[in-house]
Amino acid sequence: MSGEKFEALLAPNLRFVRRLVQTRLGAFGDADDAMQEILLRAFTHRDQLRDQAKFKTWLWSIALNEIRLRFRRDRGVVSLDEFPGFEIPDAAISPVARLERIEIRDFLCACMAKLPARDQAAIRLRDLEGRSLRETAAALHSSLSATKSAHFRARKRLGHLIRTNSRRAVRPARAAA
Repeated sequence: MSGEKFEALLAPNLRFVRRLVQTRLGAFGDADDAMQEILLRAFTHRDQLRDQAKFKTWLWSIALNEIRLRFRRDRGVVSLDEFPGFEIPDAAISPVARLERIEIRDFLCACMAKLPARDQAAIRLRDLEGRSLRETAAALHSSLSATKSAHFRARKRLGHLIRTNSRRAVRPARAAA
């Protein structure tokens, strides 16, 4: 398409495209810059127009694409650094904390396994399952005072096992350091 033919097709449609750009972009300075880009694109790609009867639609789509491009490019960006108190805490526990919990649980289970069966039952029923003193006494087939005493002694033995086994686990680490 020649430059004269392009100008002849553009002249009757220029006013409608200008109105579209001004209404969508608002500021007249931006509208003038956008109009220049639209006309430049239309002129450089005039050979892509297949049907001259659809010139207005073709020019309209170029204008809309330019407007969308400007909105995307001029989209405001806000840095999260501008909001000092804006931190979203992670609800999940960290992998390190999860590993520590697993190691502690395994260590306690190993220490519990070294206790006699009656001590294990007293601690499991009272501390782990959260049963009342009466329920624990019924499960152990003993009186309330005997159950209290058995539970106290079992916890004392477990504490001793934990202290002695944790010292053993720490000694090789100190020797290596």
